[in-house]
Amino acid sequence: MEAFEAAKQAGKCRFIGFTGHFDPEAHAALLKAYDNWDTVMMPIHAADHAYLSFEKIALPVAAECGIGVQMIKVFGKAFLLRSLNPTECLRYALSQPGVHVAICGAGTQGQMEDNIRTVQNFKKMGSEEYWKKKM
Repeated sequence: MEAFEAAKQAGKCRFIGFTGHFDPEAHAALLKAYDNWDTVMMPIHAADHAYLSFEKIALPVAAECGIGVQMIKVFGKAFLLRSLNPTECLRYALSQPGVHVAICGAGTQGQMEDNIRTVQNFKKMGSEEYWKKKM
């Protein structure tokens, strides 16, 4: 961490952060172990709460630390698209407290346009709608 801090002080990087894909406990431990994180990237999606939940374990710690939260796997590697449409997936993820950015894949220009349209017309999910989307 000293090397990263030195690089930041020297202007070689602007932010210090980390990512992971599988273990929300590891994220929470890293967030608690170092006080100067700028950002964290983690998977957050509508099925997250069902198994090893980043939403329940790591996201509250990140919010408590006041750092930037970037979400990945918003569409659950496209598996969620079997039950939800892309707009529902994005709205669910962006409605989480403390989230700043959703990093979304798009295999076609149409998918990218759908993502952009969803964000341009974004309306946070109300609690009733939110609970219906939890799979």
